[in-house]
Amino acid sequence: MVVRWLWLCIGIAFIQGLTSSPIPVPEDEWLDFAKALNDPQYRLPRTVTPDEYIVTLTPYLDTAPTNSNPFTFDGEVSITVTVQQATNEIVLHCNDLTIKQLTLQTTAGANVPLDTTTFTCEMPYSFLRVKTAAALTANEKYVIKSTFSGNLQTNMRGFYRSWYKDSNGNKKWLASTQFQPGHARQAFPCFDEPIFKAFFDITINRDATLQPTVANMPIKQTSPVTNGRVSETFERTPKMSTYLIAFIVSDFEAISTNNNATHPFHIYARKTAGNTGTFALDMGVKLLDIMEEYTQIPYYSMATKIDMKQAAVPDFSAGAMENWGILTYREAFLLFDEENSNHWYKQRIANVIGHEVAHQWFGNLVTCAWWDNLWLNEAFGRYYQYYLAEMGAPEMGFDTRFVVEQLRVSMLSDSVDSAHALTNPNVNDPASVSAHFSTITYARGASMLRMTRALLGDSTFVKGLRKFLEARKFDVAEPQHLFSAFDSAATEDGALSNYQGITIDSYFRKWSEKAGHPLIIVSVNQTTGIGRISQSRWERDTGVSTHTGIWDVPITWTRAGAVDFTNLKPNFILTEQSSTFVRGSTTPEWIILNKQQTGFYRVDYDYNNWVLLTRALRNTTRTVIHEHNRAQIVDDLFNFARAGVHTYDRIFNILSFLEFEDQYAPWMSAITGFNFARSRLAYDAASLKRLDTLILSQSKAIVARLGYVEKPGEPFMDGLLRMNLMNFLCNVGDETCLSTAKDTFQKWRNGQAIYPNMRSWVYCNGLRQGTAEDFTFFWNKYLNEQLATEVVVMLAAAGCTTDTPSLETFLNAIVDTEEIVRPQDVSTALSSAVTSNDENAMKTFQWLKTNLAKVNTGLGSAATIVRNIAGKLLNEQQLTEFQTWLTANQADLGDAYTTGVNSIQTTRNNMAWSTKRLSEFTNYFDKGYADEELDLPDEDNTGGSANIAAISALTLLVTLTINLIA
Repeated sequence: MVVRWLWLCIGIAFIQGLTSSPIPVPEDEWLDFAKALNDPQYRLPRTVTPDEYIVTLTPYLDTAPTNSNPFTFDGEVSITVTVQQATNEIVLHCNDLTIKQLTLQTTAGANVPLDTTTFTCEMPYSFLRVKTAAALTANEKYVIKSTFSGNLQTNMRGFYRSWYKDSNGNKKWLASTQFQPGHARQAFPCFDEPIFKAFFDITINRDATLQPTVANMPIKQTSPVTNGRVSETFERTPKMSTYLIAFIVSDFEAISTNNNATHPFHIYARKTAGNTGTFALDMGVKLLDIMEEYTQIPYYSMATKIDMKQAAVPDFSAGAMENWGILTYREAFLLFDEENSNHWYKQRIANVIGHEVAHQWFGNLVTCAWWDNLWLNEAFGRYYQYYLAEMGAPEMGFDTRFVVEQLRVSMLSDSVDSAHALTNPNVNDPASVSAHFSTITYARGASMLRMTRALLGDSTFVKGLRKFLEARKFDVAEPQHLFSAFDSAATEDGALSNYQGITIDSYFRKWSEKAGHPLIIVSVNQTTGIGRISQSRWERDTGVSTHTGIWDVPITWTRAGAVDFTNLKPNFILTEQSSTFVRGSTTPEWIILNKQQTGFYRVDYDYNNWVLLTRALRNTTRTVIHEHNRAQIVDDLFNFARAGVHTYDRIFNILSFLEFEDQYAPWMSAITGFNFARSRLAYDAASLKRLDTLILSQSKAIVARLGYVEKPGEPFMDGLLRMNLMNFLCNVGDETCLSTAKDTFQKWRNGQAIYPNMRSWVYCNGLRQGTAEDFTFFWNKYLNEQLATEVVVMLAAAGCTTDTPSLETFLNAIVDTEEIVRPQDVSTALSSAVTSNDENAMKTFQWLKTNLAKVNTGLGSAATIVRNIAGKLLNEQQLTEFQTWLTANQADLGDAYTTGVNSIQTTRNNMAWSTKRLSEFTNYFDKGYADEELDLPDEDNTGGSANIAAISALTLLVTLTINLIA
């Protein structure tokens, strides 16, 4: 069961995305692609390139004819190739295939003598070598023909099997695909790298009892074959990379369709899905139309008779996949029930569809040449999953939520010294490929595009993208192709004429070829109005990176006397370590840099500016400061405190304005910051309680506006914010939140429905305050639930039970080999079981002592459970007990032993951090808010350069003395 362990690891990253940063593709889904390779020997030579494939596959599900086994397939492939330079060897890919026969012919049909008639998939390279007796002629075409057999995989990769239960409870099997980044080779021999684009003619011989197969292209021809099978041949694909091929052999039906003969769009799912495809169809059609207008390249012109399909697959490793013409999704990210799915899933479905639709242009039509520049695919997908969806559904607040969910999250990932750059020419091996499917590639890349849009202006940005797509369509691209297109558009429009010779090529290279991002320190002389700014690379745990760095930083700013948060065109570009500017006034007033946080950097101010900002934010006119910037201030301050650049009592004084704040972005940033602080005070119950009291006090305004119960007809963002806020406040101990959850849960037991947006926190806190009988009722509901969005919500809440036998029932289900919890959902369930209550870690530890063998069998490894337990232990006695058990069971734990030891050390470091920083919290708890006075007499007339030096020195001193072991 190593496969379940692999997907458990993948899911850990994914569930983090569910709670903080919606991610359309789990960033660690490439783990097994990353296991062993570390040099360019794994890359295919460029001596031979494919032109077209003719592929025929015959899959067998749970029943198979004589001489075949269930869950296998037979196949044939014919590949027309061009020899680019003379060679006596053709190298392509295959993996877990049995090559029965292989021949090489000229296009006239003459056989080319080969060195051998025996062929195997050479591991670990996944190479299939075809050696010829004599050299092949350059610029000539040849045809590789092969028959083979393979296995339907069990790990949601390659050509794999999945299942669901029909309305009678019977298991129904299907076969589906997930080929990115390198798994087409598990379905047929091929040149399985993105640069090798070709045309594909695909035929599937399916069981006649199934519904028609769905694939990239519509069916061209259907004909009966022997043994009760139907042969379906599909229209030729566009010229495309192998990772974009897809087909689903099943009894799926089109549960929604637009009934448009010229622009067909269909939603496919299991028959029991009902009308849950309606929202995805409406959103998909709308977003596809918007993207056609935006790019000026019609989707339906990309290939003859191309259509658009979206399919919901019961077991799916990724969040979704952009296969050309057939977008595949986890059920929870496509099927929406108006009566039972919450706002989080509604917006999630909309932005995942936006991501995959955008990929039809950025990724499919124009593809990254190799994974070192994956951001050319994924940054655009991530960017447009918000801004395309914003155009299609502005009520869902995607523009605001990009800042909270993408920019902020990627800044955190990018603020460690081990972060990788967007572009890395050394990405040849699967280990480095894996690293590039990351928050940095997706979200930082998207943030770079957003920053560039503000720099160029909307019209020039769009013009550049259209130039890029037109120049590289049906081909691959490198970053310089994009930069050149932007610079061409900028030259035509004069978009960069005010920035001292800056080009997109030079500016973007500094951001894409170097990891990290800057902290901008600002000091303003309140008497002269002269300001000074400097940049240095930010590090999240100390504030001081070991790496130097200078970026071309687009600087926008506004001030209290001339407020303008609308014009996002940079005032200037900081190209040196430091510079000066003139604020425009000579009396005390605040200044704010990075309007609407369009730039990818943090901002720290001098003492006086923070005092002025504190006053403004606590004032009734605080809303003149843009919501994004109020949220930026919250996020920056919490991060400054984490690193020790500012003390917690200092930042809490500024953040006291939260008691008046009632909007989405500032409070989502506050929840993130408070949760980090709560996790660090978890080792001191008394101090944690005082922090919780502070939080409850500061949440009065937002609670007063939203209330605890869903309001019919309220703005979408209010419902989404309340759902997040109540999950947080119930954890903090809000008595009304807890009593509302308990009462609503009991009403549910008595037959009343719960608003979908309330279910996550009502389920959890109903169980937390409930009995074993409450859990039994809840668990039986889960076992009979088929709506995927509800399944995940229930799994995330199940661990909230405080009844130990009930928790053990849940843990046993997670590791059960009958997949009571699907592999794709194991991480959600396991995180819930171990972390939902403080007591759960030790309860799970006790369970693990007697169930280690079951865990190893069911999940393949105990590493994730061990890591989660170690991360939630609360004192040295618990840590010592756990360490002793790890040592005694080291042989049975395997690699999980090292995971546990490292996690224990991390917890001890966190405990030490808490001890050293606790006085900062208690200082504020004891004294509360203080109205600070300006310190004007200390200012000089030079713009504050001396102050900057003092600030920098103080920052370094505080960092080194306070955070050595944080």
